[in-house]
Amino acid sequence: MNSQIILPEPDPIPLPAPYWLLKFLLVLTFILHIIAMNFTLGGGFIAGITDLIGRKKSNQFHTNLSSSLSKMLPIATAFTITLGIAPLLFLQVLYGQYFYTSSIIMAWPWLAVILLLIIGYYGYYIYQFNFEKLSGIRAWIVLGSAVLFAIIGLIYTNNLVLMLTPEKWAQKYFANPHGTNFNFDDPTVIPRYLHFLVASISVAGLLVLIYGLGKISKDEKYGRWAIKYGGLWFVFGTIVQYAVGIWFLLSLKKEFILLYMGENTLATIVFGLSVLLSLISLILILLSFNAQNPKLLAIGGIVALFLTIAGMSIMRDILRHAYLENYFKPEQFDVQLQLSVLIVFAVVFIAGLVTVGYMLSKVLKLKPTTA
Repeated sequence: MNSQIILPEPDPIPLPAPYWLLKFLLVLTFILHIIAMNFTLGGGFIAGITDLIGRKKSNQFHTNLSSSLSKMLPIATAFTITLGIAPLLFLQVLYGQYFYTSSIIMAWPWLAVILLLIIGYYGYYIYQFNFEKLSGIRAWIVLGSAVLFAIIGLIYTNNLVLMLTPEKWAQKYFANPHGTNFNFDDPTVIPRYLHFLVASISVAGLLVLIYGLGKISKDEKYGRWAIKYGGLWFVFGTIVQYAVGIWFLLSLKKEFILLYMGENTLATIVFGLSVLLSLISLILILLSFNAQNPKLLAIGGIVALFLTIAGMSIMRDILRHAYLENYFKPEQFDVQLQLSVLIVFAVVFIAGLVTVGYMLSKVLKLKPTTA
C-alpha cells in the first residue's frame, strides 16, 4: 500500500538547526499557543454565558466579571495569533510536504480561517468598546465570535488529522479536486476536536480563578466569588474532558492506543503523569473553594494543570510521529547550523515571554466597567 503513495519531496533547503532542537521548539511554542488559545476560545464562551446570567439575575458580580473579560479577550486573541506563528512555522519546516498537501486538498475551508479570524477578532473588540451601549445583544456578539473561533479549531483539526494520513490524499483529491474537502470520515476528528474544545473551557475557568485571586485583597467577597465561579467552570469542564479523552483514545487505531499502554515507554509515562497531574489539579482547585487562604492551593492546581497541558502536547507529538512513521524519516534532512539566527531567536523569544508576563499582570488588574 505504501509503495502506491506518492509523497512530495521535503524542502531541499537545509535545516538551520538540528532536528531534535526544532522538534523541541515546535512542542514548546505549541504549548504556549494552546494556553493562549484556550483563554481566547473558552473565555469567549464564559464571558457570554456569564453576561447572560448577570442580566437575567441582575447580578453585579456576573456583570463585573463579563466586563473584565471583555477587556482580556482581544488581548488573549492577539497572544493566540502571535504565539501561533512559531509552532506553525516549525511544523512547516519539519512536516511541510504533509501539511501543504492536506491544506491544498481542503483549500477553501483552510483559506476561510483568515476571514473567520478577522470577523471573530472584530467581534471581541466590539464587545469590549461598546460594552455599555450594546446592553442586551452584547452577550450574543461575544458568543458569536467564540463560535467562529470554535469553527476555526474544527478546520484546523480536520487539516492536521488529514496531514497524518497520506494514504487518504489521492482518494479525497480525485473525488473532489475543487478544494472543498473536509475530513469528517476520520473517526478521530470529532473526539480530537472536542478534546481541545472542552479543554478551552476548563483552562479559561482557571483564568477567571486567577483573576479572582488578584481581586481578593481589594474586594474579598467578589474575589472569593470569582475564584469559586472560575473553579466550577474548570471542574465541570475537566470532568467532561475525562469522558471526551477516553472517547478520543478509543477512536485511535489499536497500535496507537497501545503506545500509551506500555509499548512506548515515554508515551506511557507521560500519559500516566498527565492523568495524575490533572487529578491533582482538580483536587487542589476544589479544596481552594472554601480555604481561608485559597492562593497556595489554587496556584498548585494551576501549575499542575499547565504541566498536564505540557504532557498532553508531548503525547500529541508522539502520536504524530507514530502516524507518519512509515513515511517520515528525520535523517532525510540536511542540517546547516545558523548559530547567529538561533541566538537572535532565543533572545527575542525570552524577551517576548517577559513582555507577555508583564502585560498579563496588568490585564488581570483591570477594573470592570459598570454596566
